[in-house]
Amino acid sequence: MVENKQITLTYLNIRQSISILITKLIFIDLILAVIIIGFYFALITGEQLANNLSLHTSLFLSAFGALGIIKIFLGCYVVLKWLNEYYEITPEFIVHKTDIIFKKQVNYRIDLVRSINVFDTFIGELLNFGTITLYDVRLNKYLDMYLIHNPRRYAKVLKELLPHLEIEEDRVWIPGLKRKETPIFESYPSEKEEK
Repeated sequence: MVENKQITLTYLNIRQSISILITKLIFIDLILAVIIIGFYFALITGEQLANNLSLHTSLFLSAFGALGIIKIFLGCYVVLKWLNEYYEITPEFIVHKTDIIFKKQVNYRIDLVRSINVFDTFIGELLNFGTITLYDVRLNKYLDMYLIHNPRRYAKVLKELLPHLEIEEDRVWIPGLKRKETPIFESYPSEKEEK
C-alpha cells in the first residue's frame, strides 16, 4: 500500500545558485589579477621609473595593497548581495526580497499565479541551476526567479501548492545523453491506481 504524503508549507527560501556566487567571486579575482599584472608590467617597462627602484617597489606595493582592499570590499558586497536577495514562498505569497541596507520586498499572491516556465542552459543543466518564470494575472507581470539552484524541484513544490498551474519547460539537450521525454512533474498515483 502506497501512502499519499501531504506537504505542509510554512515558508521556503529560494536563493540564486551557489555556483553563480562562486563564478562572480572568481571573476572578481581574475579581473583584479589582470589589473595587478598589467600594472606591474607597466612599471617595469616604464623607462623613467626603471631608474628609481625604490619608487618602483613602493608604487607597486601601494597599488597591490589598494587593489587587495578593493577585492575584499567587492567580495563582501557580492556575498552580502547574494545572501540578501531571495524568494520566499508561503502558502499565500511569493515574496522577492532584495538589497543590503535599504531592503525591498515585492509580494506576489500565489493564487494569482497562472503559469510557470522553467528555463535552463547547457551550463545550467550541468550545474543544476535555471530560471523559473511565473506569470501573475492581477499585475499582468512576470516574476523571474533568476538562476536559482534546482529549479525543477521548486517548480514541483509550486505545482503541488497550485495544481491548476500551467507548466512549460525549456529543456536543454546535452550532447552524449539521451533526450528524456518525461514530464517535469511526476504525479502521485491516484486512489484508483493504488487499488
